[in-house]
Amino acid sequence: MFKYQFSKIPCLMITPVKIPHRKIRWSALLVLTGVLLCPAWMSTAAAQQDRSPRRITKSFAEPVKQSIAASAEVGIIIEANVQEGDRVEVGDILARINQRVLIQSLAIAEARASSTARLDAATSQLELVKSQLEAIKSLVSGGHTNQYEVDQKKAEYQNAYAEFRSAQDEGKLNHLEVKRIRAQIEDRTIRSPIAGFVTEIHKQLGENISNNNPEYATIVQVDELKVRFYLEEETLTAIARGQYVRLFVGREKVPMTATAVYVSPIIDADSGLGRLDVRIDNREMRIKSGTICHWGGVDKTAVEKFTDQDVAAVPKSKPTDGPNAAFKKNGQFNVGQLRMPQDGRR
Repeated sequence: MFKYQFSKIPCLMITPVKIPHRKIRWSALLVLTGVLLCPAWMSTAAAQQDRSPRRITKSFAEPVKQSIAASAEVGIIIEANVQEGDRVEVGDILARINQRVLIQSLAIAEARASSTARLDAATSQLELVKSQLEAIKSLVSGGHTNQYEVDQKKAEYQNAYAEFRSAQDEGKLNHLEVKRIRAQIEDRTIRSPIAGFVTEIHKQLGENISNNNPEYATIVQVDELKVRFYLEEETLTAIARGQYVRLFVGREKVPMTATAVYVSPIIDADSGLGRLDVRIDNREMRIKSGTICHWGGVDKTAVEKFTDQDVAAVPKSKPTDGPNAAFKKNGQFNVGQLRMPQDGRR
């Protein structure tokens, strides 16, 4: 069986060409297989490429810590002490949830804890029974009483002593009840977990805090900023934790020295890159979070390495001289000339 195909020749004559039908079927099968496999291969290659981190020598400064202050209890916000932009310290009260019932319960518990009436009565009864027991024991030798009366008085003494111990335990429980109610009131007090700035208030005065949405405020700590890079294995090998590195900060690329706080022990097999986290001292608030930072290499003028025992004393980052040293005045950068971006782009 053949299929005819016509082709033109220079003399304008049409000549039939015989093509085996079997070859057509095999060709169509090969084309169909390629069409089906090509998208799968391309998607697999794209996925592998997406999983590999790209080399990053330009990054952005981020807050060293960010925390969302939340409530451990549900209720209505009756007191709000901060606004967006306020600076807070660790433990500062941000807001309070309704706690009037607990305050009244605390007053009752404190009254019970301070009362010693039952303990005083139990103490007096114990002393009375004890003196009676001693008197009866002294009469046994003279034959004025019998052993049964002595045993009966001993039983009364044991009961009086048990009542005395019960009064003591009740006093301890009353004091523990006071502590429990105070803890419940504290749980309805939202405090700042870190020192920093309030950047967002999630709930307003009079709104309800629920178990599904316990967040109240977002706080960021920017007295230090962190920057993350992905670098080659050769570069990471030359850097140790606690070592100084060079950065160029801002659009003017002002040179500064930062501290390496994390050097990844893992290198990505596909890209050959590893993660490096550095920290910039920003106690003077000269740099905004979101400022562009360029990798500048290891700082050769201030190389210092630390062990894990020196983590608490990791050296703070410091400004250095460079091509933009004209921006410095009296040893400090002129903030007006730095013109750091403030839009927080990532």
